[in-house]
Amino acid sequence: MTDQSFRSNYACVVGGAGPAGMGFLFNAYKTGALASLARSGLLVVDAALAVGRGRLGDYHITANSVGDVFLDCLRDPALLPIFAPLEHSAAFRRLRDDPHGAPMLTQVGELLAHASTLFMRYVTQHLGVEVALGTRIEKITAQGDGSFQLALRSGSCSWQVDAGGLVLNLGGRQNREYLHWSLAEQDLHLAHDGPIVYSSDALLSLSPAELVELFGDRVTSDSQFTVVGGSHSAFSVLDNLACALDCLGLERLTLMHRAPIRLFFESVEEALAAGYRVDEGMDVCPVSGRVNRSGGLRYRAHQVGTDVLANGHVSGTRVKVELLRLADRSPATRERLEQCCSEPGVMVQAIGYQPCLPAMRHANGEPLQVRESKGGLDSDAAGCLRDFNGQPIPGLYSFGLGSGLAANPMLGSERSFDSRIYGVWQFHHDASGRVIEALQEHLAGQTQQSREQALDAPLDGTPFVLSALG
Repeated sequence: MTDQSFRSNYACVVGGAGPAGMGFLFNAYKTGALASLARSGLLVVDAALAVGRGRLGDYHITANSVGDVFLDCLRDPALLPIFAPLEHSAAFRRLRDDPHGAPMLTQVGELLAHASTLFMRYVTQHLGVEVALGTRIEKITAQGDGSFQLALRSGSCSWQVDAGGLVLNLGGRQNREYLHWSLAEQDLHLAHDGPIVYSSDALLSLSPAELVELFGDRVTSDSQFTVVGGSHSAFSVLDNLACALDCLGLERLTLMHRAPIRLFFESVEEALAAGYRVDEGMDVCPVSGRVNRSGGLRYRAHQVGTDVLANGHVSGTRVKVELLRLADRSPATRERLEQCCSEPGVMVQAIGYQPCLPAMRHANGEPLQVRESKGGLDSDAAGCLRDFNGQPIPGLYSFGLGSGLAANPMLGSERSFDSRIYGVWQFHHDASGRVIEALQEHLAGQTQQSREQALDAPLDGTPFVLSALG
């Protein structure tokens, strides 16, 4: 935590300074909103001791965007003076020198961390933004008027602050209960003596050598390794396991997936030329013309997916991949699904993230429950979260990992995509832009309400005197 005395009241508190939280701050600076928020009181809180990276830089996988997409988050003219030192950054030079190649997420994390450190140093010194690192938000109380009280803790020190609005992106977690629930929807249940479950988050953070060390004594000719999911992370797990364990004799990986495996293409023509079957009514984004724009596999995951669909192997390895559709009720597939859930082996959960949230209460002490939807928290088009009854919670916004945003017809997406949209570029542009606009409108309404309440307040006997008109 920084050595400073914190005020008790802020216009806005930004909870979480990872890729999503920093995307909000970068975009607010570019639009001029950050200076206004800072004048009224802006506090940034994060449990980590560094900003910008989150867990993004931990993953030993290829990004699902090219390097230029990440550089685009940093190249706004307003940001250029702040980011001038990035010219000396090795991560920046690697992405700049190969703008059309998909970089490793370790490189992206390094770049975002460096840029975010430069940015925070500038806005704290020049705009008066306050920062509390190494600090957790332990409890949020909704006051009922669109404002919030936050209980904060850093080590043994705890204190409370009030906030007119709250932008909450504290990251996501892979909850094992969610895996059980997802399998139970298909009448499948994990046996107590069945597979050992790992999260894709944990395995994607391991190097090939670490994967060998972890699983080396488990690999046999008939060992059972099952990945549950069908997205970028699921195919990245297939890739990492196959490449690391092929040399030990791993023969087969199994993928249990709910939806069809979808591949991304820049156009219908490109997809058809690759032999990919396109449903133009469901798979094509009407704004961009791209195929499976939101839900399709890209870059390295696209290559793995293409090879798995075409010949049943992970690219560049001898490891076969067995595809099991969860909704397939044929006797043979059903038997294999039940075997994967009941027999000893390894199962990897790669079916998305649930949000990391502190305890949330109403002012009367009753729990404040936020509603979830497929792929994240439910929110309106501006990222305002909804309560359990589907009503917006004024002043509370989230769009990062575990939350996401619903596909917006104005921005474009394919009709077949029914989950939530994530991505660093979205965090720095469309998603945070909508939140900035909604937050400003919310705070303006609070200011107007305060003025009206002040005018209506009793004067306690003090006479109201009009100054003489000259």
